[in-house]
Amino acid sequence: MVVRKAVKMAQQMGKSILGVIENMSYLYVPEIDKKIEIFGRSRGEEMANAAAAPLLGQLPIDPELAKLCDEGNIERYDAEIITRLGDSLSQAAASGTKPEV
Repeated sequence: MVVRKAVKMAQQMGKSILGVIENMSYLYVPEIDKKIEIFGRSRGEEMANAAAAPLLGQLPIDPELAKLCDEGNIERYDAEIITRLGDSLSQAAASGTKPEV
């Protein structure tokens, strides 16, 4: 509901949407090499379609990120997903086309 409202607001203001990033999309458990969708199935692609924009990435729930945010040290977060997200954002901004995710 929140995403749909944000999309509608952007559209009413004549602003384009670069892309959609789904936060807290899943929890990755490395010990069993499994992604668990704690909040149900992903709706990132559905939201991207509603926004007429690409799905740029899906961020997991990560206790390390939460810890760094609480400490005010978010810039120390180092995860491959952030690099991929940055690449997707750069590609979308530069080309205006759907990036490879």
